[in-house]
Amino acid sequence: MIGKPDFAGKIAELIPNSNFIEIEERVFPDGEVCPRLLLVDEDQVKDNHAIVILQLGSDQPKNQYLISLLWTIYNIKRYHPAKITCMMPYHLYARQDGENRKGEPVSCRYMSLALEAAGMDAFMTLSSHIYGKVDINEFFSKAKAYDISAIPHLVSSLKSHVSSPHEVICFSPDEGAIRLAKEAANAINSPFYGAIKKKRDPDTGEITQTLSGTDVVIRNRSVLIIDDMVSSGGTMIGAAKILKEYGAKEVIFAYIHAVHSPDDFKNIIKADPSVVLATDTIKTNLDGLTTVSVIPLVSNWIKQNI
Repeated sequence: MIGKPDFAGKIAELIPNSNFIEIEERVFPDGEVCPRLLLVDEDQVKDNHAIVILQLGSDQPKNQYLISLLWTIYNIKRYHPAKITCMMPYHLYARQDGENRKGEPVSCRYMSLALEAAGMDAFMTLSSHIYGKVDINEFFSKAKAYDISAIPHLVSSLKSHVSSPHEVICFSPDEGAIRLAKEAANAINSPFYGAIKKKRDPDTGEITQTLSGTDVVIRNRSVLIIDDMVSSGGTMIGAAKILKEYGAKEVIFAYIHAVHSPDDFKNIIKADPSVVLATDTIKTNLDGLTTVSVIPLVSNWIKQNI
């Protein structure tokens, strides 16, 4: 296991016979990175399965993170491992999975090719933005890829916040993500789920939202708004406003990836959710955010699949 002690190191502690190698990351004044493997000797890597797990920091530039990950994989390759698996808890560039406008890059595909070129043999991520829409393996040429849903793991924590989770109505903030609302409802044994209809202008990015047809009575009910990631929070805030207008007793926010800035999170809190749940795929520390760690989820996956 290769990474930082507070994430990859904790996962290694849960894996029998796992050998942990820490990455010491130096960032030069001009922004260039130097991720050093704190090796005891080369035999730690040689002929072994190297699993690289790097957690993105909320204040870390994403491209800096990606370069650090690539350099780490290239560096490990020099020590002749039997196999290299890259675990990227938050799947960078997954939102750009096609050419939405003429001339745009298919960044999701290009990043996969870069990881393969570095020497990666397998890739694992959690609730990619393409999860349930496209097979993640379509973006890789040689490596085997795994996209594991963290929705059941996240919403299992609802029992600590509501008295009857099976009565919660699960909504996605747009129709394209209704599969997430359905999955969340299944995870808490609730038969109730729906979606907010969202329309985004491709040029301005302006969003309009309306409640999609549903026969579920919302008044005086607890409503969970679920999404894979939240950045500005505008879509989720808009969904909460609509559902409160329909009489929701309380609104709960839940999302896998806390992509938002501290300032954006302040706006999310102003929407007055009863609780905000997110995982630690991105390392963050914000007052008002209840974090559900994916460390048990990842370690169990490793034990069952590697």
